[in-house]
Amino acid sequence: MHLKINSDDHKGMSESNVWWSPPGTPEIYTIEPSESGTSCFRFTPFEKSKHYPIVEIRGHVLASSAPLPGNIVVKTPFDRSSTNKTEHLAAVACAISEIEAGHLDKVVVARVKSMESDGSPEATFKLKCQKHPDAFVYLIDHPECGVWCGATPELLISASDNRIETVSLAGTRVTNGKAFDAWTEKERNEQSQVTEYIKSVLENHGATDMHIEPRHDRQYGNLLHLETRFSCAIKGDISEIAKDLHPTPAVGGRPLLEACKFIKANERIDRAFYAGFLGVETASGSAYYVNLRTSQWMIGGVRLFAGGGIVEGSEPEAEWMETEAKIDAIMATLA
Repeated sequence: MHLKINSDDHKGMSESNVWWSPPGTPEIYTIEPSESGTSCFRFTPFEKSKHYPIVEIRGHVLASSAPLPGNIVVKTPFDRSSTNKTEHLAAVACAISEIEAGHLDKVVVARVKSMESDGSPEATFKLKCQKHPDAFVYLIDHPECGVWCGATPELLISASDNRIETVSLAGTRVTNGKAFDAWTEKERNEQSQVTEYIKSVLENHGATDMHIEPRHDRQYGNLLHLETRFSCAIKGDISEIAKDLHPTPAVGGRPLLEACKFIKANERIDRAFYAGFLGVETASGSAYYVNLRTSQWMIGGVRLFAGGGIVEGSEPEAEWMETEAKIDAIMATLA
């Protein structure tokens, strides 16, 4: 199901708002819904369903400023359920067993933390723009998805003049300004699986002139990841390539079908739009990002999502602490 906002749908226009700031710039943009618009903001769930459709807002991209508190009225009732530590450790242990049995190479296990908050999504968006200038920061308010705000470091795919760029991002360390030991074989293996998956999808789409940069460290706040950047030439619809890339092993696993079945059976949370993808298509260029480091705003509270990749050598306690670090990073920018 795709929801399109037309210029003559005045109710839809008044209820649909989106703001974003691209990586590497302090500029903020919004989109004015219009049937004649050539741009489109897409907000895609982890798994499309009747409850979680692909939200599309078509129209004209405009320069903007951060919205003031009071622009958004949160209407979604507060869901207080959270993943406790025992539940998460059990899911991770089950994932490790499946990997040891040879059924999976990798699977991402996610959790959710619900917390009461009288904060403002508008103020949170503004703070995230200041704190994470190298991330794609967004705030969306739409009747089909509710209110979500996030700052994601992970590019899914960008395109300009038939030139494609994407990244493989995996592995997590908490830095806190301190030095740490070399990346482990487990962490390098996790990131390599994402890299190989992305490479195969691009090749299936007829990629030529592919350039793969050496793996390097990528810092995001007090978190450090392993990153490999790709660029290549591809002719085709970027949204279709994005759909084929999603979900990458960075949010799903390998083999993909078996990993998604495991997630559905063992996570015991509804990912909704967490770990989906979002972004903007325009006539001059397009970019989509994986929806990580995100929160869903509800009446009187927020739900924070985080996950970690489980591979051979993973340790349940360490995986719990990784999700704690990611959730702490989100909480640090709630305003």
